[in-house]
Amino acid sequence: MHSAVNNLDDLDDSARDITGLITHLTTAAAFAARTERRGRDPEADITRRTVTQLTHTVGALGHTLADLGDAVAHAGVLHQLAASPRSTQRNQGIESTLALLHARIASARGRLHKSGARLHQAANRLTAPPVPSRGPRASATIPVTPPSAAPSRTR
Repeated sequence: MHSAVNNLDDLDDSARDITGLITHLTTAAAFAARTERRGRDPEADITRRTVTQLTHTVGALGHTLADLGDAVAHAGVLHQLAASPRSTQRNQGIESTLALLHARIASARGRLHKSGARLHQAANRLTAPPVPSRGPRASATIPVTPPSAAPSRTR
């Protein structure tokens, strides 16, 4: 049987990583929205599409975090079941709860995969032909500081 404590530690790490991504992408979208120049030029259009893609990704990450929240609840049930006296009912409860836990983790993984693929495709479409320069001008860019990974626990 999988240890509920290890499941909770792993889920804690994953939830912090997802939360960090949500924060990072929301910050990037807010920064891009603030720096967007009004108008119909290609650079403004790219910025608008970037903000849209970032915010859609944050929404998908929120659903992923909800899946991880459900998984945490299932890990808690496993923790409780592990402490109960051995019985057929306990074993069935553990089996069904493990199946639910694995389903939530698989759902979170699938959402992350789909979100990453959509974001990658959108990034490929965001490229536009170079705009002729009319002279020196400061161009605002979206910060690209990657989020730091949650520190892993040693077991």
